[in-house]
Amino acid sequence: MSTAVVGVAGALLGVLTGGLLQHLLAARTRRWQRQDALGQVKQAVYAEYLRAISASYGQAMAGERSRVEDARLHAATAEIEVLAGREVAGPARELTSTVIDVHTKIAEGAGVEAATVAAVDRRRLEVIKLFKRDLGLGAEA
Repeated sequence: MSTAVVGVAGALLGVLTGGLLQHLLAARTRRWQRQDALGQVKQAVYAEYLRAISASYGQAMAGERSRVEDARLHAATAEIEVLAGREVAGPARELTSTVIDVHTKIAEGAGVEAATVAAVDRRRLEVIKLFKRDLGLGAEA
């Protein structure tokens, strides 16, 4: 009788242990999948943000300001604020304001100094480093 009880108890313990381990592995897999999906969404938003800056600069240099790229830049900035932490969203928001201001002046022919344009580009490169770090790609430029 005691052997049967030990056998049944052992079988039940094995089932419970296996179920617990399976649950833990499934939870870990779901967490990894969420992190991967978030990384993919961030990567797309960061790319759209940088594309909008480049397109805005192209419009400014051509003397055109349709504001379409400004709207895309604001939209991407809003998504960054939702998806990323303050250390990424803050500098991105500040860069957005600066880019729009400088590109507007360039398009108006207001005589923006080359040093100002270079400073904005340096800030853009710093934000790219933040994006890479946030995506786990390292901070090399």
